[in-house]
Amino acid sequence: MTNNLFIVCPFSSVELRLKRKYSNAFFISCPGAIIPYSDNSFIEILKGEIIRNNIKSVYFVNDTSSRIINAVLSTKDLFGLDAEYLVEKIYNNAFPQRLKGCSIQYQQLRLAEFIVQNQKDEFLTNGVFTDLVIDEKIMVKTLVVSPSMNFFKESRIAFPAILTYEL
Repeated sequence: MTNNLFIVCPFSSVELRLKRKYSNAFFISCPGAIIPYSDNSFIEILKGEIIRNNIKSVYFVNDTSSRIINAVLSTKDLFGLDAEYLVEKIYNNAFPQRLKGCSIQYQQLRLAEFIVQNQKDEFLTNGVFTDLVIDEKIMVKTLVVSPSMNFFKESRIAFPAILTYEL
């Protein structure tokens, strides 16, 4: 049986729903489900948990009802978390202008997808976890949970979210 690690935001409440859907679920939380790569203690704990629990799949999970996503979409003042500024950067630099006129539910879904894809790309390319992913044959996936639409969706965005531009 595969052990799954879900990286979730502590401000969302997706753990119970994920436990029901996935067996052998382990959780690590960080604001916005965005790994603080500058926090060496957090990185060492995360690496240790992946090894100790024989994790074979890592999921970056975002909830469409995220306070961070909704603060950025509604252009409210941010509280000062690094995760908020990264989400705002993704929204300003990578979120296509044509999506900004869509329904709020659709914008939440797409922004959540961009965020988890960005985290997946960062996890795979920054060099901190590269050897571990390769040596342990770990699958890295993204998942968006929408409580309002009652679904789980693996993201299919295949390009780096932080570097995309609308043509």
